[in-house]
Amino acid sequence: MKANFKLKQILSLLLCMILALFLTNCNDEPTKPPLELIPKGKGLYVINEGTYGMGNASLYFVNLEDSNTATDLFKAANNRPLGDIFQSMVLINNNAWLIVNNSSKIEVISTKDSKSIGTIKGLKSPRYASEVLPNKVYVTDLYSDAISIVDAITLTKTGEIKCQGWTEEMILFQNKVWVTNHNSHYLYVINPNTDKISDSIKLAYGGSSLLSDKAGKIWVLCSGDVTKNKTGGLFCINPNTLSIEKQILFNSAAFNPVKLKQNKANDTLYYINQGLFCMTKSADYMPTLPFITQPSNASFYGLTINPVNGNILVADAVDFVSRGNLFVYSPTGNLLKSYKVGIVPGEFMWW
Repeated sequence: MKANFKLKQILSLLLCMILALFLTNCNDEPTKPPLELIPKGKGLYVINEGTYGMGNASLYFVNLEDSNTATDLFKAANNRPLGDIFQSMVLINNNAWLIVNNSSKIEVISTKDSKSIGTIKGLKSPRYASEVLPNKVYVTDLYSDAISIVDAITLTKTGEIKCQGWTEEMILFQNKVWVTNHNSHYLYVINPNTDKISDSIKLAYGGSSLLSDKAGKIWVLCSGDVTKNKTGGLFCINPNTLSIEKQILFNSAAFNPVKLKQNKANDTLYYINQGLFCMTKSADYMPTLPFITQPSNASFYGLTINPVNGNILVADAVDFVSRGNLFVYSPTGNLLKSYKVGIVPGEFMWW
């Protein structure tokens, strides 16, 4: 009897220890109730991709004024997980479109309470979305060899534009849609009225990020591809003449910068390449030393610039399975603060 009693005590103790460990792990990424109203002008949404195949993508909101972080907004508001690989987010008709790549869908939610408005299906592997005309949205894709056309009212796919390869980021500029293609050397120009490719510009391999600036120019970063021994480059394009006004070709396929951004003053470019680099737009070569060195235990993965004060925000994916970090640096590169965010933070949307 005593032996049985002691055995029961030991088993009870082990059960308590396992339960405590389980609760500790669950609390590693706490889920808070959705905010009834995200404070506009005070912070940004953080797009956490999640680990591939795990279905643990999440949407966070970081209030930069009071350091409050709202975690996993979608799951808290809708009582279900967001899905697998949360790629990007865009605001259309005052609703947030959450592009979930590996789950082949776009979740449309209210910005007031993060509750679902609808789910856009019929997509293969969506990457980025952009409203190109009122209620007409283009969605780039990794595998479909096409850009999808989506009706923003009915939330349904209405057509597609054939475009071979992996289409990536895009911008609407001067009534044209400019689209990068990661599996080619070309930047494509699309007429949103006809949904036809009107022009293409040969650049370098691995088109990824692009932006337009106050001088009326378009900057395109082609990241190259080390696995295919393809080199990339940085380009400045005149959208009126479709001519390349500046190009810096990379001399190694192993040089793969990503996440091209610019400062508010419109004179400096930033990008990530195992560290944060910056260069003036007038420079004729890429810098050799980082502006901000990547910590030894970090993996710089996402980048955005505060449009108000010019602070530099860098997402750290750590080991791509644990919760990541958001580092806030001053325009001079001094670390100001950091936030704990979700798993694999990669993109942002200012609010």
